[in-house]
Amino acid sequence: MTAVRRTAALLAAVACMLVLPGVAVARDCPDAVRAPNAIVLEVSTGDVACERGADARRPVGSAVKLMTALLTLERAELDDTFRASDYRPASVESQIGLLPGERMSVRDLLQGLLAESGNDAAMALAEGVAGSERAFVRLMNRRARELELTNTRYRNPIGLDEPGAYSSARDLVRLTAVLRTNPFFRRTVNQPDITLSTGVRPRRFDNRNTLVKDVGWVNGVKTGATRQAGDVLVGSGRQNGIQVISAVLNTESKTARNADTLELLEEGISRFQRITAAPVGTRI
Repeated sequence: MTAVRRTAALLAAVACMLVLPGVAVARDCPDAVRAPNAIVLEVSTGDVACERGADARRPVGSAVKLMTALLTLERAELDDTFRASDYRPASVESQIGLLPGERMSVRDLLQGLLAESGNDAAMALAEGVAGSERAFVRLMNRRARELELTNTRYRNPIGLDEPGAYSSARDLVRLTAVLRTNPFFRRTVNQPDITLSTGVRPRRFDNRNTLVKDVGWVNGVKTGATRQAGDVLVGSGRQNGIQVISAVLNTESKTARNADTLELLEEGISRFQRITAAPVGTRI
């Protein structure tokens, strides 16, 4: 068989679907994106469409909970049941309202963690997985090193401001790309609202990432906000077979956070195209 025939046979057999980047080198993000720290990448290739200050180490608020979710998904079963910790969030903290000693499934705790950003859910998961908050934080930092998240250090599983705790826009989108390989995670962060059926009573919450409800092609991921972090959003979206993930840090408001995220997602999708290299049966 000639080299040409071998190539034709291979292409026809696998019917390759390729995602092609518009350019090889990431450029600065559009001026419409006001966030000082921003990035958007295409998932299947890992190529970055644009970035700005993407490696700067900053507080990231509840985006820290993405690592809390990853460790839980890796180390616990969704049908496991964990007991609420002794952690009592302040009234201003996001929470799902766990009562002392209340037991809830890992499935519902994760949904409360990701959609409502419950700090009490985060602590229940941390203690359920590792036995204590301190042991869980050690696991978080170990996993960050394994994933080569070189600009990330955790001090708690919640994301409250604490000296020495930081991450970066690039590390957040890379972490999210790993999480998106899990079907439960993808479904959860793409729900406009959630209902928690275990525990002492049913609970319903709207997803704090309102873009999931308002924009049909947005499919995640996680909000964050503290005094030091500003407003943070790790976003994701899919159009024309192109899946992208974005992150904006230190924005001035939820409105700005959402606007920057949409700009980034649209920019990322516009820079790639999905083509069929050779449909099955095609003669070359």
